[in-house]
Amino acid sequence: MITLPRLLIILSFLFLSLPAARADTPETVTVILDWFLNADHAALLAADYSGAFRRHGLQVRLIAPSDPGSPARLVAAGQADLAVSYETQLGMLADQGIPLVRVGTMIDTPLDTLIVAPGLKSLKDLKGKTIGISMAGVDDAVLAAMLGSVGLSLSDVRQVNVNFQLEQALMSHSVDAVIGATRTYELIDLRQKGFDPVAFYPEEHGVPLNDELIFLAPRDHARDAKIVRFMQALEEGTNALLNHPDEILAQAVHDHPELDTPLNRAAWTATLPRVCKQPALLNGRRYRIFMDFLHAQGVVHRTLDLSAYAIDPTDSAP
Repeated sequence: MITLPRLLIILSFLFLSLPAARADTPETVTVILDWFLNADHAALLAADYSGAFRRHGLQVRLIAPSDPGSPARLVAAGQADLAVSYETQLGMLADQGIPLVRVGTMIDTPLDTLIVAPGLKSLKDLKGKTIGISMAGVDDAVLAAMLGSVGLSLSDVRQVNVNFQLEQALMSHSVDAVIGATRTYELIDLRQKGFDPVAFYPEEHGVPLNDELIFLAPRDHARDAKIVRFMQALEEGTNALLNHPDEILAQAVHDHPELDTPLNRAAWTATLPRVCKQPALLNGRRYRIFMDFLHAQGVVHRTLDLSAYAIDPTDSAP
């Protein structure tokens, strides 16, 4: 097995031929995460540990927000370069005219999950039940589509805002189901705790495929050189992660001991297949379809051109 120190040495030799300009004082890129550091952010850690950020002349600062609703607002206010966010939130921001655009993707499959208490076997069983949500306007749009796929509507259930305490609400029997939890974290945690929930995946019940985690940048800076280099470095880091997942995890656990738990190790393994291999690449068709879905659900109230909310920063075309 190649150890992390040996991996770093190998990578250093591989990139000795890069232009000397990369050896200058690195340019800082500040990234506001969507939540606390976890397996979803493995590609960012890999880009750091493999030296990809350094080779592209960058020093990247990762900041976990105290309020999960704040990253996009902080970037819009010029307090950071990039925010980790979600496609649904992107639609809401674009609808409000906030000048942020998608410039990259970190997780390119859905992770969102409707988790139902044991004993309820189908979506139809949710009629008359209580469902916990954490992000009004986001969760209820997904929930409405999922219920609609079996002939139900939001009026057939009772929604309760549980303020991100999704697992606790379900395990305490305060609710019968929760929406907004992920299949790579809360679902794993519940099963490790001996709870035996049923999971329903939105993309299998009326919700179009979408990118789970994306990077947002101010429109005026979306094609800045350091953003382009960030995405190039992230692509290299992702490749290092896929080639050497155990070594990257070992370094992550060393630097962040809070990650050294059975849950986080299981989440790391579950997340690897979902990491986007070409972070900058924009699937315009998929974004348009999902934006049409948000419009149909009343989350977005006007028709928007793709260029108004999403770009590939490495594409030189304006």
